This record gives sequence, structure tokens and C-alpha cells, in this order.
Amino acid sequence: MNFNFRKTLLFCVFALGCAFTGLSQADSVVHAEILDSDSTLADKHYNSGIDKFSSKQYEAALVDFDKAIELKPQFEKAIYNRGITKHELKDYAGAIADFDQSIELAKNPESYFSRGQSKYALGDNEAALADYTLAIVANNNHAKAYYYRGGIKFENGDYQGAIDDYSEAIRVKKDYAYAYNDRGSAKRQMEDYQGAIYDYQKALNVDNSLAFVHNNLGSAMRKKGDFKEAVQEYTKAIGLDNDYFIAYNNRGSARFDSGDYDGALADFNKVLEIQSDYAYALNNRAAVKFKLEDYKGCVDDCSKAIALDGNYGYAYLNRGNAKELLRDEKGACEDWTKAVELGAEGARTHLSGCE
Repeated sequence: MNFNFRKTLLFCVFALGCAFTGLSQADSVVHAEILDSDSTLADKHYNSGIDKFSSKQYEAALVDFDKAIELKPQFEKAIYNRGITKHELKDYAGAIADFDQSIELAKNPESYFSRGQSKYALGDNEAALADYTLAIVANNNHAKAYYYRGGIKFENGDYQGAIDDYSEAIRVKKDYAYAYNDRGSAKRQMEDYQGAIYDYQKALNVDNSLAFVHNNLGSAMRKKGDFKEAVQEYTKAIGLDNDYFIAYNNRGSARFDSGDYDGALADFNKVLEIQSDYAYALNNRAAVKFKLEDYKGCVDDCSKAIALDGNYGYAYLNRGNAKELLRDEKGACEDWTKAVELGAEGARTHLSGCE
């Protein structure tokens, strides 16, 4: 019997808390300088807006920038920073309009970059990519434009293009931990596991406190078959974030691969304590129960996974395997048939004995 253990690595490239994080303009954009204290009334409103923005009083900052622009309609720095403020308030269309005006007045690379951020937030990835490129054309040392453009290329499956952009970001900013991490993940997608390990280790040399990088390093090591080292890295990730359920899931997978079924079971149980609706962990725990010959428990966990995700082909496949050993041949064939419909790899081979 070929039991198909669902190996969910979820190596975390684009989610919040990982690299390619969520477009925080306060971190991503260089703001204009505060003007001299003896400047005009428009400048004073502008200065007040910068102060309020810095203390995250975005609505109040917007009022000040509006007043500054009313008094001085071509005030490019105020227009630009009003766009930044609108982005923080999730008024992305309004932010884009301000960045458009800023670009007309002064072709500042930051205006292209920031407009790209707002377009990305609206889900217009291709337009965002074009703006990041314009920012790079205007300033070929714009590390964040390279980095975010690389992120879109990664999402598009252009892993070599992503690697090239992350490398440019690192050229400009040698200690860019997130760029090292994401370049490692692009290499991992291209099955360059040793290259991925190198980049994850470089990221950790910059900042050893990044839990998601330890998780990613563990996953690259696991792909190489270095299960002991993988478990160590997942454990480090968990030590930095005790609720990191993906790291528990991945450590359980590495322990499963190394034959430590009790350790794997404990990890998958912990995942489900933290995230009870995580279907992958239910299916993974089912795999452990199958190995421990708890076939009824395997069926129960697969059924729970299917209840959460009715298109989870591997859960149907695995439940069918367990049902076969419980002498429920009709139920096994029904599950295998469904698994084939859902494209689960290897499911079709089980149908040979079904009518």
C-alpha cells in the first residue's frame, strides 16, 4: 500500500511576518524633510502633517496636508506625503492620484515606487511591477524597488527573474535579510536547495531572530534529506514564536520522514491546539495514525480535513487507504475515485481493484 503523506511545507515567502511583507509605507518610503520653522503658513501645515504622520495620527495629518496644498497647489512634497497618508488610511485610489500629481511635478523615484505600492495593494500586480521598474530606471540603486519587483516576479513564477532582482537589492543593501530570504525561496522553487540554504543562512547572519527564516532553512534542509538539521531549525523557529503552527507542522513532517512517529504526532497535535481548522495538519496527523495502524483514527482525521476543504484530494486518497484496511472496500473505492477527480497524484493506481 502506497500511503501518500501530504507534505505541506508552506515556506512562507509573501505572508505577513515573512519577507515581502505587507507594504507599510511608513517603513518603505523616504519622507520629505521638515522645512524651516520660519517658512510660510503652507510650510507650517506641512511640518505639522509630517509630525502627525510620524505619530500615526493619519487623519489629522491628512487635514494638515490638505491645508498646505490649498494654500500652495504645486506643493509637491505635501502632495506626495498626502499620498503616503492616504495609503496608510487604505485610500489606495486617492493615494495613486496624489502620486500621479507628484510625478507630474517632480519625477521623484519614490513617487513611482509608492504608486507601485498602492497599485499592488489594489491587486494590480502588473501595473505595480511597471512602477517599480520606473523607480529603478530613475534610480538604479533603489533596493526596495528591486526587492518588491522581485516579489511580483516570484508570484508570477518567474523565479530566475526574482533571483536577479533580489541579487540587485542585495548589491545595493548588503544586509538586506528579507532579500536573502526571498532569494533563497526562489532558489528553492528551482530545486537549488544548497543555494537556498546559503541564502537563508546569510539572512540569519544579518538577523538571527527571524523565525520564518529558520523555518525556511529547515524546509530546504528537509528537501535535501537532512531531517535532523531540519528539526533543529524548526525548533529554533518555534523558540522564537511559540505559536508558529506552520513550524510545528513542518517539524512534524520532518520527524515523520525520519521515522519519529511519536514526535510527529505530538507536533501535529500542537498545530491543532493552535489552529484547529488547519486541514493539512489533520491530514498529516492521519498519516501518522496510519503508520501507527490506527486506521479508524486516520479515517476520522481525514474526514475532518475534508469537512474543512472538500477539494482536498490527498485527504480522500488517504482516507480510502485506511478504509481499505478496515475492509470497507466500497468506501475506499469511492474515496479513491474522488481523489482522482481532484487530481491527487497516485490515486488512479488504487482503482484497479474497484468495479
